[in-house]
Amino acid sequence: MGKRQHPVKYEETRHYVVNELALNGGLWPVRMGRIKAGSDYRFPQRMIDYYALHFVMNGKVRHRYGDQQIELAKGDVFCAYPGVVYHHFIVPSDQPLEMIWVSIDGGQTPQLLGKAGFRPSAPYVPGVIGKELETSLIHLFSQQEDNGNRRQVELIAAIYRIFGLMIPQESTDKLGAGPAVWIPRSIEYMNMHYTENINVQDVAAYISVHRAYFSKIFAEQTGMTPIHYLQKLRMERALQLLQQTQHSVTEIAMTLGYPDLYSFSRAFSKHYAASPSKLRENEDNRRNINGNLT
Repeated sequence: MGKRQHPVKYEETRHYVVNELALNGGLWPVRMGRIKAGSDYRFPQRMIDYYALHFVMNGKVRHRYGDQQIELAKGDVFCAYPGVVYHHFIVPSDQPLEMIWVSIDGGQTPQLLGKAGFRPSAPYVPGVIGKELETSLIHLFSQQEDNGNRRQVELIAAIYRIFGLMIPQESTDKLGAGPAVWIPRSIEYMNMHYTENINVQDVAAYISVHRAYFSKIFAEQTGMTPIHYLQKLRMERALQLLQQTQHSVTEIAMTLGYPDLYSFSRAFSKHYAASPSKLRENEDNRRNINGNLT
């Protein structure tokens, strides 16, 4: 940790060595810091190979990125993208500049930035720092610098929390805007939870659409009813498990959320015109024949 301080100004930077646990996740901290400075302070010009979020807590600052620039004030956030030359300039005002920066990397970072409203062509979001986000940012510095596993997990969780507070909350009107919005959301929901014994009413409730209307529009736009789509997901997974694993038919039925072996076997036989046991027997025979031929 590097820290320079006098009564009205301070500068602090913390660096992190990323461990294997963090590298296996979606994002991880690289460095973070904070500064309070007057207009006489000079930032160096930089280019980095990670992402750096700059939170303006007070005062004003001008960010130059590439051949463009933007002036930001309290509550605004700027993101420095990898490979882009950027430079900060303090704008004289009644208040000294107070800024916190959090540098991160990882595969999820570009997507999270996009959801929060940042774009490489416009890498800033105005007025996003509310009281809760401000508290979360200050909390980052409440503990001693530590590169241990526990601290890294806590930091990663805190950074996800910060993104959660920056990403706009979808309004009810937007969620109910029409089939172009809620049909994809219903498919995502079914793809994620089809093994959990969900039904059409559960899906309709998730997207806040009446069950009958949902079923009608879903069938018109996808060519099958929601119940048939759920059945298709379950049967395709059942076939995969029968062919590629040694799980018993009862275990497969339980995995797919069926209440008992009978209801699963009946559904499977109706879909594939063969019982699960018979299909597995045929698959075993086919493997034996192929094995003998080789």
